[in-house]
Amino acid sequence: MGFSGSIVADLLARTGRMCAVCNKLHDVQVHHITPVSEGGSDDVSNAIPLCPNCHNEVHAHYVSGRTTRLYTESELRGHLERTIRLAATQTKLRPGTRRWNADVKLIKFYAQCVDRPAFRTLFHQELSFSDLDQALEDTALAISTGYWRTRDGAVIARSKGKSQVVNPTWRGKLDEAVAAIDAARGRLRHGLQLDRDFYHLGHDRWMYDELDAALRGDRRLGAEIDRLRNQAIDLVNEVLAAIGSEPLNRIGSSHG
Repeated sequence: MGFSGSIVADLLARTGRMCAVCNKLHDVQVHHITPVSEGGSDDVSNAIPLCPNCHNEVHAHYVSGRTTRLYTESELRGHLERTIRLAATQTKLRPGTRRWNADVKLIKFYAQCVDRPAFRTLFHQELSFSDLDQALEDTALAISTGYWRTRDGAVIARSKGKSQVVNPTWRGKLDEAVAAIDAARGRLRHGLQLDRDFYHLGHDRWMYDELDAALRGDRRLGAEIDRLRNQAIDLVNEVLAAIGSEPLNRIGSSHG
């Protein structure tokens, strides 16, 4: 029969229309925690909102040959309770409140992580594309986990990842920024035709230099990577504007 309209409306209101697993504001679907085929009801106590990606992941329980850990009913209920608490906190979010100030502190931390040479230099002016690859990885990691490190792996600072940002709009912008950084890194690595393992196999540095030289003249690739990095900067700047902070300079601009 499925969930009634009133049950769906109530659940989406209590969860702020967020996916209960990833907390992103997707086009959520309402899923049975315990499948009807296994005795689950159409009652609100058995309902959980999931985005299409997480919905598919939960349903992977029924895919033969799966080797990774499955979602349990208790885990899904835990995610749902956490999301309901998060949605309740969001409704109380106001400038100057403790949680607002905590969000502001996190945003400033992420902005500091982006404010680095990897997001200032035009592609064709980069000194080393292998170093750029590492910097992009480190920046995405810092925003996602709060683990900010130097190129050699030393920890610069430790904070919290973007999932801890309460404001859903800001959290969404950060998700998009990390996606843009990952896309830029993916394009770079595809251009290099290398994976991370290759960099650690002990190959001579001259091989990297030859690859760098070949890519430096690829204007189409360079323009795309510059565009993606600027996209990440613009998204972070939108959040900085919301908290009243100065914007970061875009790549190729000295005026922000």
